[in-house]
Amino acid sequence: MRPATAAKLRANAATIHQLGRQHGLHSFALSTEPGELVATLDADRSYFDITSFETDLSTILGALVEVVPRGPGVDINETEPLNDLRGAA
Repeated sequence: MRPATAAKLRANAATIHQLGRQHGLHSFALSTEPGELVATLDADRSYFDITSFETDLSTILGALVEVVPRGPGVDINETEPLNDLRGAA
């Protein structure tokens, strides 16, 4: 499976945010790497939640998605926030 493109991730931002809430992930941003998202993981969640999110979203999009959680010691380049534009005027 090929990595999701930035355009595909942007087009599915609402789905990403909705699914992310179910898995304890929020504040998504695009990374410089294809198919890679940066996100904040809720304190009461684990890497199992990240893996479940990646699997579920990759299945929905038909393209590989990886998540890098923000945190100490994580050096990742974010290119732009992935906003959930539902309800935007």
